[in-house]
Amino acid sequence: MLLIADSGSTKTEWRLVDDIGNTITTIITEGLNPYFLTTEKIASTIEQKVLPQVKGVERVFFYGAGCGLPVKAIQVRDAIDAVVPAKTSAEVCGDILGAARSLLQDEEGIACILGTGANSCLYNGREIANIMPSLGYIFSDWGSGTVMSKDLLALLLQEKLPSQILEDFKHTYQLDRATILDSIYNRPLPNKFLASFTPFLLKYSMVPELRSIILGNFSKFFLYYVLRYPHIKKQIKVSFIGSVAHNFSGYLQETAEDMGIIIEQIVQHPMDGLVKYHCTTVPVNNN
Repeated sequence: MLLIADSGSTKTEWRLVDDIGNTITTIITEGLNPYFLTTEKIASTIEQKVLPQVKGVERVFFYGAGCGLPVKAIQVRDAIDAVVPAKTSAEVCGDILGAARSLLQDEEGIACILGTGANSCLYNGREIANIMPSLGYIFSDWGSGTVMSKDLLALLLQEKLPSQILEDFKHTYQLDRATILDSIYNRPLPNKFLASFTPFLLKYSMVPELRSIILGNFSKFFLYYVLRYPHIKKQIKVSFIGSVAHNFSGYLQETAEDMGIIIEQIVQHPMDGLVKYHCTTVPVNNN
């Protein structure tokens, strides 16, 4: 049995499959980003919420936000190995490699993530060949739910949006300015808090001020996360994974076309592709 995990900052999907990819069970837990959680907390979550529902695990493949840095990947690996009685140590990789393997399998291309966060990589069919540094939502992550919602909140808090939108926001979320600022500056996981307002942005995406936020963010995403790869000149495949890419696909396609970029595919969740990769594209005994 293989236990495959796709972990973002918001949630983690675990899927137990047999060697040919048949799903035995699927489990959803909170996101397990090692930048925000200790090894002990990650291990405790897995032990309490995952382990009771899985049996006969031989190998674990974990793809997660925050796991691109080796020291962070080791932190998650140690947490998994401490509680999951698999035959071998867990393989832990960054979420961007998971996106690339899910989207592209064994083909070359550029894989992009647009969800709570943002990222991209140039993929050679098995591993990452080049990657743009991910600087987080303070310095980059344009087009992510976190950054676009941050821009939305800036207009809301400055009362620079039509009054009906301001009133609907207050009615929907029951949050005042002080609570919003406290959640961002003083409480844990501000990125998750910010990204929670993405559905509201989508609801009013046709409003000129908010449409400008969306298109401007996607333009910056392509400039930083796609056009800096020299291979883009070869019309290499560009594919996306993530809830924001899926839900805002029309705006994403519009921006790409304006910039002369061809999007090959947009997929909401990576898990089906990851199961295919580990059970079909790459034989299990070769990993």
